[in-house]
Amino acid sequence: MQRLVLLLLSVFFFALPGSLTAAYPERPIEIIVPFGVGGGSDTAARAIVPALEKVLKAKIVVTNMPGGGATKGMLHVAQQPADGYTILAITTSHFIDAVKPKARSNLLEDFVPVARYQLDITGVLVGGKAPFKNLKDLIDYGKKNPRQLKFAGTSPGGWSEIQTLSFAKLAGIQMTFVPYASGAEIKAAMLGGHIHGAMEEVAETLPLIKAGQIRALAMISESRHPALPDVPTTVEQGINHTKGLTRGFAVRKGTPPDLVKLLADAVKKAMEDPSYKKFEQENYLHIRKGYLPLDEFRKAWEEEVSLYKEILKDAGF
Repeated sequence: MQRLVLLLLSVFFFALPGSLTAAYPERPIEIIVPFGVGGGSDTAARAIVPALEKVLKAKIVVTNMPGGGATKGMLHVAQQPADGYTILAITTSHFIDAVKPKARSNLLEDFVPVARYQLDITGVLVGGKAPFKNLKDLIDYGKKNPRQLKFAGTSPGGWSEIQTLSFAKLAGIQMTFVPYASGAEIKAAMLGGHIHGAMEEVAETLPLIKAGQIRALAMISESRHPALPDVPTTVEQGINHTKGLTRGFAVRKGTPPDLVKLLADAVKKAMEDPSYKKFEQENYLHIRKGYLPLDEFRKAWEEEVSLYKEILKDAGF
């Protein structure tokens, strides 16, 4: 009788939510990147995946799902089981989306943070064929030609557009935002002279900047970029705007807490993997602190959403 009671108790405790991670993961994990192939979020996710696979001892598939200003992929993940097998790659676009009143999925209400692993630096970039040699040239042109400056981005109504409009407002000019499906398309458009420029992450455009095919007019940062020491910051040029792009992972609300912690710890370990650290250093993604786990990342979510409420209000959204 005593053995039977012990057996039943062991079965009961094994079935509790806290034990759900015991066998996780039993099958492949899918990371949904809500942007096109070739952009910063796609490249970053694919860079950390091999290290994550080693830590979790599981196959991880990256699926690109662009559309809706980064919300198409978010909606897809919100409709999947809260079991840790479908992970959303989030960016600042999702913080901005959380501000807007609507009946669709909301990052703060429908998801829980896993971890932040990057805080990227953005630059004011123009194509090599553009006539602007410095930021003053760009601003002077913008003041003389309202809305004639065409700057591109991947998330209409999201990070790309808000970053562009915020910069334009602080610079005292008006720009026209041109949406593209991916970072790769934006680069091609800049190189072809179809648009003037973009507020793009420095990491993914550095080779083209070094080759002179894209020109960096300013770093949207507190300090100069070590790979581009001759490019002044926005602060140096009288524009108090230094916000960078967040990249991290989230899962659907309701995912067992111990499983979320397991994933957060796995991200931290993956970031220490030599292959990922090499990627970070080669792309200068180690300049700003990347890793933020669980509650710290949640606090950052709330701070960012509060900030973008003000920016969207000022931008007339």
